[in-house]
Amino acid sequence: MSSITDFGSLRRAMAENGEQPEGPARNARAEQLLAEAEKLDIPLAVIEALGHQLKVYNYSSEKDKIFVPFARLLRLWDEHPEDFDEYEAHSLHWVFKWMSAGMLDQPHIPLASVEKWLGEMEHRYRIAGYSERAVRGAEFSVATHVGDVARAERAYAAWLAADRDRMADCHACELHEQGWWQAERGRDAEAVELWRPVLEGEFTCAHEPHAVLASSLLPLLRLGRPEEARAHHLRGFRLVRPMESMRTAYAKHVEFCALTGNEARALELLAERPAYFTDTGHPRSRLDFLAVVTLLTDRLVELGLDGQTVPGPAGRAWTARELAAHARGEAEALAARFD
Repeated sequence: MSSITDFGSLRRAMAENGEQPEGPARNARAEQLLAEAEKLDIPLAVIEALGHQLKVYNYSSEKDKIFVPFARLLRLWDEHPEDFDEYEAHSLHWVFKWMSAGMLDQPHIPLASVEKWLGEMEHRYRIAGYSERAVRGAEFSVATHVGDVARAERAYAAWLAADRDRMADCHACELHEQGWWQAERGRDAEAVELWRPVLEGEFTCAHEPHAVLASSLLPLLRLGRPEEARAHHLRGFRLVRPMESMRTAYAKHVEFCALTGNEARALELLAERPAYFTDTGHPRSRLDFLAVVTLLTDRLVELGLDGQTVPGPAGRAWTARELAAHARGEAEALAARFD
């Protein structure tokens, strides 16, 4: 690990850290690099180090840490916008979207605060001259999160109608979200068609087609296309397997195995990720994971395998019946916190 002696060595170290696997080790290194940046007495160095910290937190199980460095970055922007170069000014506005989504994932943040933040995002985007597309997309996420279908449909239409600009999510991510909504509304065929350009490689990004492949599993099963679903499972699981931040997508692969009579394989997947039972930095994906664990273990109990040893949270042995009760209790407690 090279020492940081100037801005150039800091940038090289951040680039090197960005290539490391997602997780606490990469996050810890980003925290060290911020401390080193502060010693350089170069405002842009601190800004870039904060931006790096935000990125690694966002793509990890410690997403709850993202809010403090962003608040500091926003304060620096409000006090000294001249210290930001064009790239960092763009990045600051880009991360507003992460904040909106991140607040929804944290049950301790009141809905009123989320709505206030949405208004702040809209105000700042308007001042910066950006389209409403990202703002309406964020509003759509808020509406679907609380089950306000009418508002969600309005925001969805406004999102698609607004011009794509530099703040719009990539095509792959937008299509994933749009297809997800169609599937939620019972329009599985429309969802799969929306996802087709991502599945065929026309649009990709760091987390796509990973997430689309996972989201397509149940719609394909409901459409009576199990072989396509199986192909998506085999392809998609290889993609999400090394990525710590994709707990929800990982859970969908466990769910697919459980629903297609391959409970043994589902248990193997659980055994690979013991930390997913307990990582608390992203409660929403933990809820998704625990709900799937409950589904799987309930099926084992129904099959008369309630006494079978199964992988669960580290520190003790678990039977299917014990893990079913534990996972249900944890999931219900998390759901109550969100409510």
